[in-house]
Amino acid sequence: MVAEKVQQIDLFKSPDFLNIYDKLKVLRANVQSKRELKNQKLIYDELVVEAVTMIQAIAKHYRENTPIPSTDLNPFEDDDNIDSYNNILDDLRCDGSSRINHLITENRDIKINKQIDIEVRKEKIKQNNDAIKIAKFNRFFYKPLINELVKHASAYSSFVGRQYYALIKLETKNRINEAKLEYEQTRNSLIQDHMDKITSIEFPRDGATRKEKENYRIEIKAANTLNKVRQAEAKNRKLEKISNAKTDSFNAFIDLYGFQSKIRNNHSRLVDTVEYRYRSYLYNFEFKSFLLHNALYFIVLIYFAVVIILSGGSLLTWNNLVAIAGQTSTKLFFSLGVAGIILIAGTDLSIGRMTGLTAIIASIVMSNRVFETNQGWVLDFTSLPDFGKIVVALILAIIFAVIFSALAGFFTARFKMHPFITTLSTQLLIFGLMMIFFSNVPSFRINSNLKSLLAGERNTNIIIASVIAVAIMWFIWNKTKFGKNMYAVGGNSEAAIVSGINVFAVTMSIFMMAGVLYGVGGFFEAIRVGTAQPNTGAGTELDAIAACVVGGISFSGGIGKIRGAVIGTIIFTGITYTLTYLGYDPNIQFVFKGIIIMAAVCLDSLKYLRKK
Repeated sequence: MVAEKVQQIDLFKSPDFLNIYDKLKVLRANVQSKRELKNQKLIYDELVVEAVTMIQAIAKHYRENTPIPSTDLNPFEDDDNIDSYNNILDDLRCDGSSRINHLITENRDIKINKQIDIEVRKEKIKQNNDAIKIAKFNRFFYKPLINELVKHASAYSSFVGRQYYALIKLETKNRINEAKLEYEQTRNSLIQDHMDKITSIEFPRDGATRKEKENYRIEIKAANTLNKVRQAEAKNRKLEKISNAKTDSFNAFIDLYGFQSKIRNNHSRLVDTVEYRYRSYLYNFEFKSFLLHNALYFIVLIYFAVVIILSGGSLLTWNNLVAIAGQTSTKLFFSLGVAGIILIAGTDLSIGRMTGLTAIIASIVMSNRVFETNQGWVLDFTSLPDFGKIVVALILAIIFAVIFSALAGFFTARFKMHPFITTLSTQLLIFGLMMIFFSNVPSFRINSNLKSLLAGERNTNIIIASVIAVAIMWFIWNKTKFGKNMYAVGGNSEAAIVSGINVFAVTMSIFMMAGVLYGVGGFFEAIRVGTAQPNTGAGTELDAIAACVVGGISFSGGIGKIRGAVIGTIIFTGITYTLTYLGYDPNIQFVFKGIIIMAAVCLDSLKYLRKK
């Protein structure tokens, strides 16, 4: 039986409420600022109290006269009480919040529209800014009424919406069960029909001709093919019905979530956001897709489970975990740096040599010795105080790393050269310069006191620094305009250009940001190890790139998260540490790393092909 919609009276259009509302509008027309409103505070407070009392009375009436829930009537489409709340909120926000959002959007469009004359643009923006001030006062003026309405509208919509959602969920469950039952009945019927068809085909008698035998095979094959087609059609019908039922259930929740967000001026409570993400995950969950996206992590988890068992559980000690964290800390800087370049479908082969260069620079500055280059240049920083040495070492390491990284970035952005070539060139350039200047110096050793001070007990200071770097990079990637531009350039650089994004500037910024991270990473690597030489960091680039790929940062561009780079780095460091701890040949590490890299790229390619 289809439920009938009961027409409700909009009490916010009643003479009593409109009388109070009109008085507020008259008062608003006579005051132009908060200062003027203070002079009318008694009248304003009296009208607000009267309006709030009326809103509470209307809300009580709506609660007491809630329509009977039914799956045939969507409250967010058919409930007049919800429409009543919605309309009055829209009216109160029309000259306030809604006006502010419109003017801000208009200002943004004016700023990026190069066809408008500069003077006209400035004048229009000034007019809009003046209008925004008025709109902000309107928002402040009606805020008590809006807050009261939001409270009651939220409570009412949640009450009727969750009743409706519960009914839809129950109906969904019944529809799914019916679809499964219908499929089983259809399947059994098709199997029986197929068996009848097979038995009805006459088997070739003894002495049958080749043509008769061939006809028999053809008929059997045709019957089997027809059965498979019918079975597939029946299964597809079942899946379609189940999908439609789940979609209707999810849409019922989305209606509730959307309305709750709308009445709060497109803001959601934390609990609502968590519930939305949870139900969205359940709705979009596909077991095959889940396995495809997380297969590598399952493999790695199995690996660590096996090595923990082989170690008798001794790997799971605090000392071992701290040791892994210490080794991971410096590598994280390199992974975070190259992650941005991979995000724009590039790579960086210069990280290893960049590590050696910056580590040497930091070691020279923070050493108690005077060094001399092959050309006879004297490098003496011994007169600097300890704090001065630390600052100079860090700044010089960052400057040199940024210079070489920016050089590769310039040729990549300006001449469209692939980062593989530009960073290969800078890799050779850096190593050649190091050998030219420092080939006669066997190693550079940091002052032991500075090493202990900066590294902390068991490299805790370096671990803290890496955690801070991860937090900063997460913020840049996820909460800034630059981060959004990175994804846009990586996803489709041509579309990014059309959208007004300066691809050259974004590319250069990514490389320079990577240079900063390489410089800091080399500085801390020198501190962690205590010494440096031209070959320091050799092969680091492969570990950093592999960590990003394993973490889900795609070489296709535009796909990846900071947490992926972190997880990938931890995985590779953990593999190296556990194999060494168990006493295996160090060369076997390369075998494991090769297998994991191949698996990661293979899975990434499968995901890309599936999307196509």
